[in-house]
Amino acid sequence: MKRMRKYSMSYTINLERSDSNKNVYVYEKNEQKVPLNSLYSPEKEAERFLKKITEIKNHFVIFIGFGNGALLEKLIESKIYEQNIHFLFIEPFSEVELQKEHIKIFSSTKKISFIYGKDFTSILFADYLSKLIGISVTIQIHPNYIKLNDQKIKDCLKVINEGIETKKILNTTEMKFALDWILEPLANIDSIANSINIRELEGKFNGERAMLVASGPSLKKHMNFIKKNKDSFHLFSLGPSLRPLLQNGIAPDFALSIDSGKTNYESHFKDLDYKGPLIYETISNSNIQTNHLGDLIVVKSTADYLSSRLFNDLYTFNASPSVAIFTLQVIAYLGFSEVYLVGQDLALIDGKYYAEGVKDTEISKDMKEELIVEDNQGGQVGTTKSLKIFLESFELLIKSLPPEMKIYNLSENGAKINGAEFISERSITEREKNKISINTETIQSNGNTKLFIKNFIKDIKSLKKEVNQILSNLNRHIKVGVITSNDMEKVLKDFRRIAANDMLNKVILSHLTFMFHRITNTFMMMETKRKYTSKDYLAMIEELETLYLLVSNYCDELLKDERLNDKIIN
Repeated sequence: MKRMRKYSMSYTINLERSDSNKNVYVYEKNEQKVPLNSLYSPEKEAERFLKKITEIKNHFVIFIGFGNGALLEKLIESKIYEQNIHFLFIEPFSEVELQKEHIKIFSSTKKISFIYGKDFTSILFADYLSKLIGISVTIQIHPNYIKLNDQKIKDCLKVINEGIETKKILNTTEMKFALDWILEPLANIDSIANSINIRELEGKFNGERAMLVASGPSLKKHMNFIKKNKDSFHLFSLGPSLRPLLQNGIAPDFALSIDSGKTNYESHFKDLDYKGPLIYETISNSNIQTNHLGDLIVVKSTADYLSSRLFNDLYTFNASPSVAIFTLQVIAYLGFSEVYLVGQDLALIDGKYYAEGVKDTEISKDMKEELIVEDNQGGQVGTTKSLKIFLESFELLIKSLPPEMKIYNLSENGAKINGAEFISERSITEREKNKISINTETIQSNGNTKLFIKNFIKDIKSLKKEVNQILSNLNRHIKVGVITSNDMEKVLKDFRRIAANDMLNKVILSHLTFMFHRITNTFMMMETKRKYTSKDYLAMIEELETLYLLVSNYCDELLKDERLNDKIIN
């Protein structure tokens, strides 16, 4: 269903001088005229505002509305600054310019951040929540901005809410795949040893045109166009798109995979007769690589902390929440000058998540409209929270790509992707693609793969034993219920020792980031106290107990997983 947007009349923002001789931005719209700071004294206004929130302690404080910077200047002089963890200023209006002295303040400390509303996304806010997990959040809207009732203020609040939902989704993903992201690189060791390093392909396709074929509902509409023009483009098929392409007699130049779940293999790759190159990340489900009939091209995942110990010089792209984002990075790395997106709808068109011919998963069957986004025709289309994350991530990636690389989107009714111009099929000219030769020399390991896995198991068992011993000590303290400073010193000594464990520090905690940040932030909040009580110590110990229990259970799950045992037997 298409929804039409309503546009309100535009506003203007002008500069005036306050009675205290300071610049003040003034918002004007229709008959409304509102200064964004006091026209009498912005400094005294800021002091009054901060005085009202002096009771806030150990919080992540968000200020919506920056104005002329008086609030920032008074904030860093106040006790509120010392007694809280982090401050984020969001300025809804890009017409409000930062002064040099304010830029200097932001660049001199990690405790304060600034962002314009136009750049504020749910992904970005979720990243703040990740780093500040366990810290209470306070949202303060500058009193003058409250008077505006402008959509830009509401949009900032909306992004904050979406960011909270995004963080929940990312936490769920991290927990769901925490084991897979360790075990699949180990299960892929033999495949990696028989793979081409993607470094061999860097810039090889300079000046060529690529077509990224995603699996959204509009793919079916463009299938004849793809078939007719397959010799005009180098076709990059995402995993879910591979089956419908092959069913229509189209063999893509490359297929791509990053998902570590077994469902990815069973739904999108199993029993397919595809002999072209497969570009995969090291966390990709090992069944896909093991059963692939053609060349393998490997990329190390940012979530993989093991492969590089056995294979030198593996290349890594930025973390990709979707295979489409991974694919666009691959295409840019290979040097393509033009990219055409097909089936990259990032929306539910007629209530559908996948195109006809794509095998549904349990998750895709239950997808329902949760949000509304702009489509490529100026209307609106329904999407899901997950697809909105992919949309924002895709747009952020496009911003980072070379400006000379042109990206076009053929999805007429899909979500509008900023940076990807909508184009119709009939506007695209035919042009024969060039055949590019690839060096098929495979990667060499720098050690014995079976010995590597045996040592991994040995390290996990050793870590589990050490963690369980520390847990036993903690339980005694918790049972007594009274903790002295000497007790706490011993607890922290154990923590520092276990934190130096290479397997815990570089592998396990890398997949339990939310817990690691929570512990760090708990200690950070304690640092603001002048004196600790037994109750404070007990709270810290209980946080550590939660971490140790999680690590111990994690070790158990790793040790009993059949993928490890299969590697030893085989």
